[in-house]
Formats: sequence, C-alpha cells, structure tokens
Amino acid sequence: MTAVDRERAEAVAAAAFERHGIAPADADLTAEVLVSADARGKHSHGLLRLERFVRGIEHGNVDPAGDVQVVRDAGAAATISGGSRLGPVVAQEAVGEAMARADAHGVGAVGVHDSNHLGMLGYYTDVLRDAGYVGVAMTNTEPAMPPHGGADPVLGTNPIAIGLPTDPPFNLDMSTSAIARGTVLRARENGERLPEGVALDADGEPTRDPAAALEGTIRPFGGPKGSGLAIAVEVMAGGLVGAAMGENVTGTYHTTEECTKGDLFLALDPVALGGEEFLGRANAFLADLKDGRTAAGHDEIRLPGEASASRADADRISVDDDVWDRVTGLADTE
Repeated sequence: MTAVDRERAEAVAAAAFERHGIAPADADLTAEVLVSADARGKHSHGLLRLERFVRGIEHGNVDPAGDVQVVRDAGAAATISGGSRLGPVVAQEAVGEAMARADAHGVGAVGVHDSNHLGMLGYYTDVLRDAGYVGVAMTNTEPAMPPHGGADPVLGTNPIAIGLPTDPPFNLDMSTSAIARGTVLRARENGERLPEGVALDADGEPTRDPAAALEGTIRPFGGPKGSGLAIAVEVMAGGLVGAAMGENVTGTYHTTEECTKGDLFLALDPVALGGEEFLGRANAFLADLKDGRTAAGHDEIRLPGEASASRADADRISVDDDVWDRVTGLADTE
C-alpha cells in the first residue's frame, strides 16, 4: 500500500472529479467522503470507489449539474429528488434538511430518490452525531443477496448506520450482508480469498472466490436476522421514499444503468425526546459497558465505530498502490 498525505489525497481526488465535469464544491465534498473512509480503514468505500463514480459520470448514471430539490414537504418529514447528482452531495443536502426539521419539530425524516452511491454511510451519521443529533441512515443497493432460505439475489446488501452524540462515541455502520460488496470488490482487486460461508457462486454453491461471488450472491449476516433487516431497509429506504425495491434497483454497481435506489436519513433531537439528562445517562451507560470484564482473547470492550473513530483525523492515509495509480491517472497527475 501507498501512504499518502491526506490533504494531497483529497486534492488529487477532487481534481479527478473536476476533470470529469464536477463542480469544485461537489468534487471537494465527494473527495472528502472517500478519503475519510480510507482514513478510518474502510478501504472498501474509499478511493477504490472513485473510478466507479467517474464511470457513472461517463455513462450518464451521474448528472454533474443535477437539481437537488424537496419534492414532498410534510413538516418533520420530506422527500428529496437528487437529480442524479453525486450521491455524497445529495446525501449531505438530505442530512442538512433532516437537522433543520429536527430543530423545528424534534425529529427530521428525509427520504431520497434519484441519487446514486453515497460512499461510507457512517460518514453521514458522524455528521449528525457531531452536530448533537441521534442519527440514523439507511440505503438500498442493487440485488446481491438472497433472502434467508432463497438462492436468487433479490436484496441489496442494504447498509444501516446509527450514530449517537455520546462520549464515548458510538457510530454503528454495517451492511445487512455477511460481507460488504465493497469488501468483495477489494478482495478481487487484491487477488485475495473471501472468508468461508459469506458468499455463493452463480450455481448457489459456497465460494471463497470474490469474482465468483460477484457473479453469484452474498449471504445475509445471521441468517434470518440479517435477511429480515435487509428486507426492512429495502422497503424503508426504497419504496417508502419513492425509489425502487428488490430486482428493480439498478445503477449502484452497474453504472451503465440508471440509478434507482433510495436513502433515508433521520435526525432526532435528544433533548426533545429524552430531556436534558439523556446524554449524561447514555454516556455513563456506555462508559460502564467499556469498563466491563473482558472475555478470553480480548483486551478491551470497544463500541461500534470506536476503532475507526480513533483514526478519523489521521494526517496520512494508506491506499492500495493500484488504486492510487488509477486515481492519479484520472486526475492526470503524478
């Protein structure tokens, strides 16, 4: 891997976007989202994704000048059409809307359709929790996973994230699949094998080959539990917000197709719901969890997102050599 100064990585990534018709402000934001994932060690959603964004621009999956607008307004709830603009740009607009509505009503719920891949979902719940809100985010993706007991991929890997404005920090960011599709992509890029039991090939047989898994299916985590959660996300982040569901979701992986997935963002004012004493109680509860007795083989108890949060402000990031070569090539720089 290559160690790259964070500011340089963001500048080069932004230059790659600008070279492909993206406005500077949109390019800067999307570069920040991608590099933030690499800083946290979430390489499956870092600069590895930049080339796919660029292909989306070239294929018309992304509209650099798309109009982001509220198309349904119901006070605490709203729906946004993203105009096929870059996913991180649309998501940031939706998060801002959710926070404004939470300020006015105690809760803000904002759905999104006509957007595209938004990067690391936990980036947005981090924005929400850093601003003092309880944040919930979910998104559906192209079919890659069967329901529990099924063999055909009709569900997306459908991540969900939950951020709490606590100290210690809590920011859960997980897919509903046994492994994220981005992790499978990275394994294929690096010639690595997948863990046992996470994927099936096109014939429905277990496989550790990431290329075969991409032609087949990824399994839900926890059997019926992950499957049930994935179905809920499919409906809530898809149908509920005016986007597609199941086999009708296109364009998140195959960028030659229109992107039809959806997103849902919730901002909750903790004082409106739990009163002034809520955060103190939550902080004490999480601290007690961390101070608990550890199991054999573990030297500490860590909260969701704690490990990645400790790296979030790193001045340098690590990037796979070939990924960095492609990014600099797209930016026409060395």
